[in-house]
Amino acid sequence: MNNQITYTTFNRTNCIDHSRDHEDIIKQYNINSVIEFGVGEGTNVFLENCTGKITSVELYTADYDLAKLLKISTDEWVDYSINQFKNYNNWNAVKYQVQSDIINAEYDVTGKGDRGVARGNAPSNINYIVELSNLIDTLNVSEYDMAFVDPGIHLRGDIVNLLFNKVNIITAHDFNTQNIYGYSRISAPNTYNSFSGNYSNEGLGIFIKKEL
Repeated sequence: MNNQITYTTFNRTNCIDHSRDHEDIIKQYNINSVIEFGVGEGTNVFLENCTGKITSVELYTADYDLAKLLKISTDEWVDYSINQFKNYNNWNAVKYQVQSDIINAEYDVTGKGDRGVARGNAPSNINYIVELSNLIDTLNVSEYDMAFVDPGIHLRGDIVNLLFNKVNIITAHDFNTQNIYGYSRISAPNTYNSFSGNYSNEGLGIFIKKEL
């Protein structure tokens, strides 16, 4: 994530290179409903191919200086996306303003903090896991056929871990960048098979429950 995500800097080519893989998954597994962490132009692939409930969850800060420093999403981008998709009856958005535990973890993983954590390493404490877990507990994620992880923060691998055994199919974008997005912290249970997408230049991690 080289630039703050805003409606003026959004790069359609880089951010929707997961569409073809998702179209294949949706067709093969008869996906009807999706919860995605992160909203953007790529949301269209779910709205155009699924008839059930599509929920986009964005984690953001309203502090624009902080967003610029840490390269995370702002409410400007979330509100722009809400305006873009508001006419879809099967779509809704959840806005979550990150609190101090996630912010402190973001300082760590981006190497911007003062706790001696180098960029790409794990956060210095696990308090942020509680904040993420509490958020996910409010979302009824088990109601969805698939979850897509691509939020405007860097703690993506931790979100994937929290979705295991709650959602049968989980996909995660920018999977080629393992450390900065925490994908190296993923611990997939043996009830899931792990795959890589065929078409995404940035990488798409795919986790599918074996029983499907």
